[in-house]
Amino acid sequence: MNSNVPVITIDGLAASGKGSVASEVATRLGWNLLDSGLFYRVVAFLVDRYSLSLQDVSPIVDMIIKTTQFVYSNAGVSVATSSSNCEAQTQNTFLLDDSHRVGYVRWNGNDITREVRSDRISKIAARVAASEQIREVLRPKQRERRQPPGLVADGRDMGTVIFPDAPLKIFLEASLAVRVSRRIRQLGLTETKAEFQRIEKTMQERDNRDTLRKVAPAVAAVDAISLDSSDQTLTETVEVVINLAKERQIVS
Repeated sequence: MNSNVPVITIDGLAASGKGSVASEVATRLGWNLLDSGLFYRVVAFLVDRYSLSLQDVSPIVDMIIKTTQFVYSNAGVSVATSSSNCEAQTQNTFLLDDSHRVGYVRWNGNDITREVRSDRISKIAARVAASEQIREVLRPKQRERRQPPGLVADGRDMGTVIFPDAPLKIFLEASLAVRVSRRIRQLGLTETKAEFQRIEKTMQERDNRDTLRKVAPAVAAVDAISLDSSDQTLTETVEVVINLAKERQIVS
């Protein structure tokens, strides 16, 4: 990990807007982007695909260490996996986040973006992320993304665990109602009362798991700046982050 490369971390709870803000800030600055949540979603997808048990994560850890390779490109992250336990000898997963905030995930050439972003995989990903063993083997893979000229990293523990020396740490917040509406739009659903209540319940459960878990809880770093985006547009929030980076002389 190159500690001389500047990092801006943007942490927050589900649908706080951290992904969109991080991607736009990275685009504006011409920096690299790290969507750390995709690592856990991909592992969750593989757990689901191969019916692996989360009661004993050793086989999952072995899969990540021995048969999963993360290869970075300018567009994002490529993940190649292969395992004798898989249906085929070679499996390929590609994670790409481009500069226009159009992220997609491909596995064996198939677009699984909607699946890895689904509530089903989200629930599994939350359990995956609660495992210290899994997080431990993913940390160096996430830190590899710290390359010149700089990195914008979004997640839940970017400022507290992955990049504790980052010169600018943001903890992005938004009201529960705003976050529920955002998640409904992300999923392409119609915001009916029943749908709102369903997503709200799911999100509250996820918030509790993320903030109360013993391993890397989703809390603000002691030196993070809390920023509420509930009443701000994406452009306004991005401007605040950019201006903070300029104030700290991270960028000119």
